[in-house]
Amino acid sequence: MTRQRVIPLILILLLSSTFIFALDLAKSKEIYLNYFEPSNPFHKSVEKAIQDELPLYRFFKIYMVGSSERSEVAKKTGNFLEALKPFEGVDSEEERLARAMYLAYWEAKLNNKDFSEELIMNSQLFNDFFGEYQIRIADAFGNYAQDLAAYLFGIDIQIEDTPNELESLRKSIISNYEYMPVYNGEELETIKLIMDNPEIVETISSIIKDAETSASDYDPETLIMRTRSSIFRSTFSLIAGLKSVISEEFVNVTPKQVNLGWIRWVVYVVVFLVWYMLFKNFKLPLTLIIASETVYIGAFFNIQSTIDGIIYGIVFAISILFSLSYFLLKKKYIPALFSLFAIVSLFLPAFATEALVMKNEFSNSLFYPVLLEETLNDSLGKVQNSLKEYDSLINESIQSFSTVVNDVFQDEFYEISEEYFVPENFSKRIEYVNGLKSTHKDFAKELDNFVYYENSRAKKAEKQIQSIEKLFTKFASIGSDDFNEEMVAFVNSRFSGKTLERLLSTLNSAKRSSVVWVPGYKVSTFLSAIILLGLALFLSALNMYEAFIPMLGSFAVSVLTLLRNQTLFVQVGVPSLTIYVNWYIPYAFILSIGFGLYWLYHNHILKRRSRV
Repeated sequence: MTRQRVIPLILILLLSSTFIFALDLAKSKEIYLNYFEPSNPFHKSVEKAIQDELPLYRFFKIYMVGSSERSEVAKKTGNFLEALKPFEGVDSEEERLARAMYLAYWEAKLNNKDFSEELIMNSQLFNDFFGEYQIRIADAFGNYAQDLAAYLFGIDIQIEDTPNELESLRKSIISNYEYMPVYNGEELETIKLIMDNPEIVETISSIIKDAETSASDYDPETLIMRTRSSIFRSTFSLIAGLKSVISEEFVNVTPKQVNLGWIRWVVYVVVFLVWYMLFKNFKLPLTLIIASETVYIGAFFNIQSTIDGIIYGIVFAISILFSLSYFLLKKKYIPALFSLFAIVSLFLPAFATEALVMKNEFSNSLFYPVLLEETLNDSLGKVQNSLKEYDSLINESIQSFSTVVNDVFQDEFYEISEEYFVPENFSKRIEYVNGLKSTHKDFAKELDNFVYYENSRAKKAEKQIQSIEKLFTKFASIGSDDFNEEMVAFVNSRFSGKTLERLLSTLNSAKRSSVVWVPGYKVSTFLSAIILLGLALFLSALNMYEAFIPMLGSFAVSVLTLLRNQTLFVQVGVPSLTIYVNWYIPYAFILSIGFGLYWLYHNHILKRRSRV
């Protein structure tokens, strides 16, 4: 069936009934829209989890093991939202669909994207729902198609509501064959919708006629199963195509949010062109544009926005690198140092806060089990990678030891203490094999090879244990008591002997940090102040007097970095955190004041005042 024919069929199904896949779509949309009400319990639980718990979980994860996701598919916001388990305990298909759509809406919102059909189609939660339901529909229709084929080939079974066009095709093609019906009435509403469509019936009629002409070539079972497959394939695209139509239905009813920030760029272009055509200069409109962007960066810059990030990231990079190169070329070392420090300050620890040290209350979060999985049990994670490498070295060591000892003694009777097979006893195995050299000189080469490789394995194993110790020390530095207990349980379950004692000692002696240091680029006000400083340096390098505008803006915003509450950027697609800052090093404030004084002095403004 061609795509051109599938789409009209889908629309016919939509118009013929409010039920899709035995779903009351109107009811599902009503539930979905209710989720936007502030008093709705599901809305409140989702909003709390996303705004308060999701950013903490992502911060802890990134702090402990880094931001890269070692998986076959890179994780997105939708994957994070799976931790909310929205389908758990929900039997209603309408409510399950509504929840999948609502979280897809949040996914779009968190990524500053339009809630579109394409985004929904790529939403993991919606695909989880649709995939599960589509399998049930496909199974049900496959069973119905099998019974239908058997019925039309003359087998005496009951089929409800067989279209007249198909009823007239029924012939005694199969006889003396015991057939047990497989369809038990599941998803009957959907199947009726499919079978009520004239084009589907026409396609099935053609399949039955073709099967009847070749019936003699197959035994009854094969004939029925082949016909079942043909009927199923003819309608599967219709079932799959409903995914797109359902997505569109929810997009159409979703409240729209309009972002008019882009209009300022149109205004800039219009004002610039009109002014230039009238007065043949661009100084005033350029000044207005610089002033407008200074206000935007200082007050409205969205650290979460991909567009803002790209635009102002490029602006800052060009501005600061040009300024640094220009000032060095002109041997203006003071402004060159300001340019260099502006870059470096972004990555220096500028804020310290207790808010990012994990509290025991986080153990109640839906994201806590996910954090444990990703830090301790993820098969591609750092801990598991080190553990797998360590286990591999241990197994290789013991296997090699057993092999070389068996080769040396061959049929001789010998006894070896269990201590030589203790995983971490590399030195004991080396000592034992070295002792064999004096009594079994014929095996000197094999014994030397074992000692050589065993020393190498011992060093590699030690490196892996040190890596795990380093990771656990970092985890423990911000982990809650509950999290640290999980690490102790993990160590007890995976290690033994001296290695177990060593790792437990590491955990017991690990110091818990009183604060977590945050680099400047993670804090909204700091980043805005440095971007404006970079723009001021750039305009200063061009010898433009308008440099004072972003310079004043940088100073004003840098004052905000002295406040106790700061907005912390975690990662794209995750809400920012508002944190209470214990103390800080105000690099942005110092740089903005320092460059401001230099600029005023360099432009003779301070000198003029001193003369007066």
